[in-house]
Amino acid sequence: MAVGKRQFAISSQKEKVLSITTTYNMNIKFHLKKLTVLIFLVGSFHKITAQVLTLDQAIKQGVDNNRQLKISSYKIALAETKYQEAVDLTLPSLKASAGYTKLSDVDQPKIQFPGAPEPVALFPVYVNNYSAKVSLSETVFSGFRLKYAMESQKLLQQATKLDAGKDHDEVVFNIINAYFNLYKLRQSIQIVDENLRSLDQRISEALKMEQQGILLHNDVLKLQLQHSNTELTRIDLQNNLAIASFNFNILIGNNEKASVNIDSTTVKDVESLKSMDEYVSDAMKNRSDLQALTTRSKSIDNNLKIAKNSYYPQLAVAANYYDARPNPRVIPPKDQFVTTWDAGLVLTWDLMNLYSNKHNIADSRIQMQQSEENIHMMEDAIKMEVNQNYLTCMQSKQRIEVMQSSLLQAEENYRIVNSRFNSSLALTSELVDADAALLQAKVNLTLAKSDACVNYYRLKKSIGSMQ
Repeated sequence: MAVGKRQFAISSQKEKVLSITTTYNMNIKFHLKKLTVLIFLVGSFHKITAQVLTLDQAIKQGVDNNRQLKISSYKIALAETKYQEAVDLTLPSLKASAGYTKLSDVDQPKIQFPGAPEPVALFPVYVNNYSAKVSLSETVFSGFRLKYAMESQKLLQQATKLDAGKDHDEVVFNIINAYFNLYKLRQSIQIVDENLRSLDQRISEALKMEQQGILLHNDVLKLQLQHSNTELTRIDLQNNLAIASFNFNILIGNNEKASVNIDSTTVKDVESLKSMDEYVSDAMKNRSDLQALTTRSKSIDNNLKIAKNSYYPQLAVAANYYDARPNPRVIPPKDQFVTTWDAGLVLTWDLMNLYSNKHNIADSRIQMQQSEENIHMMEDAIKMEVNQNYLTCMQSKQRIEVMQSSLLQAEENYRIVNSRFNSSLALTSELVDADAALLQAKVNLTLAKSDACVNYYRLKKSIGSMQ
């Protein structure tokens, strides 16, 4: 009976343990189901909210958030302020002043008139002196120096705006280049992933053929080695993609860790190109940096005119209004405020300029000559840049045609080798080489199309047509 009771107790304990275990497993399954549903919902929400960033959207966002362009806007504002300062110099000068002076006490001056019993005090002494003055002056003639100075600042303001246009083109092209770099990396990874799936299937079939004695183990190892090399290629591409994505997010003002989805329809056929002479002509008309340099040259020419006109005197109209206590113009002085005024012409002529100004003229003339040579140098550099980008763009179109032919050839070669391999008429090494050639042909075509787009935008930048 004792043994029976013990067995019953053990059986009851087992049932309790089994019940607890079953309940625990059910709870785990329930929580796992909830976690699975949550992950699915989060993943679905991510897919729903994920948006494809088009090239135009990337450019707009990058331009709005670019710090270099913000600095350019500050430079424009500063140039506008400098111009307004030059305008202010042409305005009349209006000044007001007031003062108080405490004089030491002195004896009143007295004169002894003939026949007078005592000296007579003519002028009383006032030790407290108060004065207020308002002066107005207007330059009538300055040898046109103020006019040319104002025009010079206006030209510098225009040059600063043109510099901002050049900065804008650089920023836009950098965004385009980074955008297509992301596209190339993503497309390359997709091609490699497709190749890896094909290799997985090929390795699975090779293992079965090895078990059947159709293939040697060495042949299987060759396929596995190719799979490993392809995985290494993917790892490198993934690392480069992470770096490119991080840099691109910073470039357009995104969160550094944001995932950017590139529009796959961005890569299009490059438009038909015009003649190189037409592109060079457009560049001479549209390049903002050349226009900025030409505008600054005009400003230097104004400085030369200012130096030449420094030989002339300056003529100004001036007027003053006084309110003084006592007023020195009132005789005898009175201890009260008396208002007076004066007006006249002021002629100023720096006679030393007749000798020293020739050095200022020589300095300005040398700067003008240097500016003209800089314009010619930039024109030559633009011609070389346009020529190089034009030929590179033409080469890109030719490369696409060659890469398309290479892809067709690689596909046909792989089809033939694969068919022969399945019929045991080709070696594994031949299949591996054909597969690698096909992969390379696909990647090369993707890169060629993307590079053609970038080269076309580079050509547009070189002719000043990025706006």
